Amino acid sequence: MPTNPTYSVPRESHILLHDGILSNPLHTPFLPPEIKDAAKSIEFIGSSEPSIPINWRFAESISAIKGFQAAMLNVLLKKKYGVEYQKVVINTDHAQLFIMSVMLPVIDPLGAKIRLSDREGWYKYYPDGDKHHVLDGGNFVSASTNIYKTKDGRFFHLHGSLNAVPIQRALSLSSPPASEGSLSFTDACSLYQTAISQYTASELESLMDDTHRQAGTTCWSTTEYLSSPHGKANAHVGLYEVHHIPSTYSPKAQEPMWWTPFGLSEAPHEAPLKTSARRPLLGLKVLDLTRIIASPTITRELAELGASVLRITSPNVPDMTALLADLGWGKWNAHLDLTRLPDRERLRALILESDVVVDGYRPGVMEKWGFGKEDILTMFEGKKKGVVYVRENCYGWNGPWMGRSGWQQISDANCGVSLEFGRAMGNDEPVTPIFPNSDYCTGVAGATGVLQALLERAEKGGSFVVDVALNYYSQWLINTCSTYPPQIWDQLWEAYDRPILRHTDNMGVTLYPLIKKLTENPLGARIFNPDFFELRENKAIGVPIQTVKPILGFPEGVVELGYNIGSRGNGVDEARWPEDLLTEIIKV
Repeated sequence: MPTNPTYSVPRESHILLHDGILSNPLHTPFLPPEIKDAAKSIEFIGSSEPSIPINWRFAESISAIKGFQAAMLNVLLKKKYGVEYQKVVINTDHAQLFIMSVMLPVIDPLGAKIRLSDREGWYKYYPDGDKHHVLDGGNFVSASTNIYKTKDGRFFHLHGSLNAVPIQRALSLSSPPASEGSLSFTDACSLYQTAISQYTASELESLMDDTHRQAGTTCWSTTEYLSSPHGKANAHVGLYEVHHIPSTYSPKAQEPMWWTPFGLSEAPHEAPLKTSARRPLLGLKVLDLTRIIASPTITRELAELGASVLRITSPNVPDMTALLADLGWGKWNAHLDLTRLPDRERLRALILESDVVVDGYRPGVMEKWGFGKEDILTMFEGKKKGVVYVRENCYGWNGPWMGRSGWQQISDANCGVSLEFGRAMGNDEPVTPIFPNSDYCTGVAGATGVLQALLERAEKGGSFVVDVALNYYSQWLINTCSTYPPQIWDQLWEAYDRPILRHTDNMGVTLYPLIKKLTENPLGARIFNPDFFELRENKAIGVPIQTVKPILGFPEGVVELGYNIGSRGNGVDEARWPEDLLTEIIKV
């Protein structure tokens, strides 16, 4: 790809941060007034040309949102610790690894060199929680998450979620007589296509989303989404919303305050563990009720800043534990079974000790057990401190589709991102964008919303609700971030020999080949700079892991990013907050 002096990824990331986020009328009225000054010390560096063959400006998007996070952190550093705004350097080549980081860890890199594709080796350290074999169920299962053409000529994104059986039953599909191992992916797609072609897109929405409560959406254009009742209902939202919930119990309840560190020794030789700008969120208790990528990224980002995160899962609920080598850093991990009253009481006690609670389950799931938004806010009425409650979903928290189940691919298809990617390759059909970009960007946005809520809690008291959604990010992507100019996209596409993906090329088809293409192409290879990776000790599993370094760089050394504890499998720890943080960090 020839150098184009009219375009620069770092420069465009800078513009996107300052104009597309900090001066965006969807954000500006609600942000801390100091944040624009705090953002002046953020520098973007890196290659001028984009590296990933996608028409959407993914490189600029993640870089700008990480810059937003850094600016909000700068505000917190000054208000809580009296530290002047720190210089933060974001390398936009490095930042692009963030949106594919789930694919990149290497377990025991100095020994067995286990990668994600080696499921048997991987599950030795992160026991398999994929109870319905979504990742390893063969082509018949893999094809359940894909885009198919409908009876009325539209396209519909079907999603097998964590169990493909419900949608297979809804479509009257059963596993073919031949063994799944011998069924090709093309033949498996044909089975679904035949079933899907019996329905219009509207009928499928009713069948999947309303009748069977399974994830699925018509693949709308960007214009169709924005003009839909649901798009209009969420058009006022930027990357997230922060809602202040003042206490009505008494003037002394939920007073303005920062979090109270716990178990921190005052001994001089242990001074680095005291709450300070070095580890800005040290002592913050974050309860993690999340799965998959977007909402776990929220809590991992907080852990990177020093927060103590306790992840609660159930031994009876499926989970993609293969993701934990990337998303489990800094998190204790315990099991509770909410069908048991004692475990519900234990969760209630943990919530009351927490500063932040993050719920990433489908709307209505935690309400069933008494742990929905209103339940948790009510728990803190009359207490000295309020809580920051974060809820993340696919579609957003307004409009007729609010309660639907969804995933990254569903949001991309719903908001028109997928259709524009397909059209950029010359076909009037949607194609799922490469890498779980909207997942990771939503996670960073959510973590930034938590930082803002913590700032506001320290000033106003009360509790806060942070609303985050994949669609909030996706609608910002289409409205503000946008696609590359035609000349830049044409040059980028040409550099990769103009690959053409089709609507049935799901992420199972594209991810591994694309990683290989990137490493073999001069444009892509530069983002795999060894300086962008680090070897992390991981006492929790007994071997180190090589993975992507934190994206934010603090050259003055005042802030140190990293994790208090290593990543581990589900249910390894007790469902409790540690009494002595120092002892727990040394132990695990």
